[in-house]
Amino acid sequence: MKLINDDEDLFLHDFSNTRSGEKEPKETEVSATREFSFTSGPADAPQSSGRRRRRGCSLLVWTTVIALIAGGIAFYIRYFIPHTSESKTRGYVTVVEKRGIIFKTFEGEMVSETRLSDTTRVYSRDFQFSIPDDSLGRLLQGFQSTGRPVEITTKKYYGTLPWRGATNTILTDIRPQ
Repeated sequence: MKLINDDEDLFLHDFSNTRSGEKEPKETEVSATREFSFTSGPADAPQSSGRRRRRGCSLLVWTTVIALIAGGIAFYIRYFIPHTSESKTRGYVTVVEKRGIIFKTFEGEMVSETRLSDTTRVYSRDFQFSIPDDSLGRLLQGFQSTGRPVEITTKKYYGTLPWRGATNTILTDIRPQ
């Protein structure tokens, strides 16, 4: 506590060292002659607590921004960048049906010619894919159970999105053979 226009700090003053002949000023005299201020403190008082608080807040903001950007990049890579952009498979279409509750997409299954011609391995599964384009789905339904082979071009993604279909393999083109 410092009084204005005074070099002596009365809060830390040791009044036990006063001589017996001296008279201590009364409280009314001190308040009448000097002004008291709460806003200004000693000039040499450290102001580091405010800086430390601001530094911690800005560190938290930057960490959050960097985490959001990294999460956005990871989401974009997982769902929007195909890891196989042009894969061709030749075979016979067995099933093409429209599935979905909110997002209706065509889902197809196909028996690959390489799996049919391989006699050393036991037949495992059909090749499954999603068809987000309705015109390609209707065209492929025409080849279902006809016995005519088709060559399809697909893209493979790491993750599935509901409007793209139920599988991570997406049909992009059909060529009848």
